[in-house]
Amino acid sequence: MRKLFRFNVTKDTGIAAVAGIVMIALSFMMIPFGGDSVRDTVVSFVLRDVLMIFGLGVVFVSLYVEKKGAGVLAELGFTKRKWILSLILNIVLGAGLLFVFMKDEVPENVISLKNLYGATYILVAGIFEMVFIYGFLRMSFEKAFGIIPSILLTSAFYSLHHAGFQPEFLHLFLVGLMYCSIFYITKNMLIIFPFFWGVGALWDVLVSSEAGDEIRNPVSFVIALIILIASAAWVLIRKWRNGSNVVKNIDSNLGNAQER
Repeated sequence: MRKLFRFNVTKDTGIAAVAGIVMIALSFMMIPFGGDSVRDTVVSFVLRDVLMIFGLGVVFVSLYVEKKGAGVLAELGFTKRKWILSLILNIVLGAGLLFVFMKDEVPENVISLKNLYGATYILVAGIFEMVFIYGFLRMSFEKAFGIIPSILLTSAFYSLHHAGFQPEFLHLFLVGLMYCSIFYITKNMLIIFPFFWGVGALWDVLVSSEAGDEIRNPVSFVIALIILIASAAWVLIRKWRNGSNVVKNIDSNLGNAQER
């Protein structure tokens, strides 16, 4: 029962709540800039891609992991534990969801260059959702309130973070409940990403929502590649820097030991 419900609010809980509110605020700030003008494109790029996806999802979470230690990655859901079972369930659930969708509607021209542009952007944005929402926020809320409140709160934040580009709050809240609940079967992110989440996200955005029209273009494709490259570069730079610091600390300790 303690795993399902608890109350252990800490400084980290406050940090997570503030970070989640910043994410939602950035999304709401996008609402006035939903047009096709150069200004709207640039503002949306800064708010969503630079500050939200890269800033919160990559920079903020990586710095948090550095501070807490690499062991926190397993708590975020990035672990080798039960990875084979998670991958199998991921594929099975993804195939099942696709079957349900295709049973009701078979979209025309689903394989096209425009959909490739949109799919690339969605999958890159999906990495942000896995790391920041289903990883960091979920973990923080679970530690503070337990599993059930964590699922509800994470789903609420997941829904509200779409305010500026896909305001389908109830639908996305239910989607969040589904993904977050499935995650707890193995507590490995590989159970929902990329296949199970991917099928749902791609269908929701590219087939069932008008939001897909905004990202079926080369600009979105280029933005996705920029964010992906920048994220990889940031992670590599941080690993190199941390590795250099470790070597310096070892050399310093050896020098002190020799002096003594």
